Amino acid sequence: MIGSAAIRMQKVRALGLGIVFALVAGSSFPAAAAVLAFWDPAGTVDSTIPLPPTSVSPGISASNLSGGPGLTSPGLFANAYEFDNWSSGAFDANDYLAFSTTGTNVTYQSVAFSLYNNFDGAGNWEIRSSVDGFASALDSGAFSGIFAGGLLITANVGALGVQSGTVQFRIYTFNNTGATNPLQRGIRGTGGSGQGLTVNGDAVVGPRAAAQGVPALGRESLALLILLIGVGVFLSTRRGMR
Repeated sequence: MIGSAAIRMQKVRALGLGIVFALVAGSSFPAAAAVLAFWDPAGTVDSTIPLPPTSVSPGISASNLSGGPGLTSPGLFANAYEFDNWSSGAFDANDYLAFSTTGTNVTYQSVAFSLYNNFDGAGNWEIRSSVDGFASALDSGAFSGIFAGGLLITANVGALGVQSGTVQFRIYTFNNTGATNPLQRGIRGTGGSGQGLTVNGDAVVGPRAAAQGVPALGRESLALLILLIGVGVFLSTRRGMR
């Protein structure tokens, strides 16, 4: 027969696990990033013609991909959207690839693109947005090894937070160097073993619902609360064993 102390311990454990499961179910966590818009230069591509998006998530619209006024077209390219005349020196506000997405309550997380040239090269890149009038970089870095399938760069744009309306992004390269065609840069498509260009985040169709019932907890707060409950269950069990 199970003693009264054992029964109490089982009830305490069950109560503790029930509270933990309720907190996990009622707590909110960041949603996994989805592809909001995708541009994939495929086949023979003429960069004098803006490149339309290949696919767009429900609730989102997206513009064509185009080059800034400081760039010139090199002609036709296979599976790549290319431009000439990128800066060999300091940052130039006229040298960029531009694209935009439009939606309501969009949480932007990243922009990923395969930076490409048909010869290797190096330089620096930045991504900016219309939210601050392209005044500052959301993310930046250096690059090299951009031939073949291109170099996949994942830029963090999470600082934008939640946006409604149109957000235009601009990708800049500067300090460009290389033995051949060092001022030629573009986006490599999947047909050339690249990954094209994607805007990633979380789009909600309609207004975001306010949290109901249990208040939303951050990961750190939830972990601490679960730990405290576990300690309480352990101490109660110890007392019941005496």
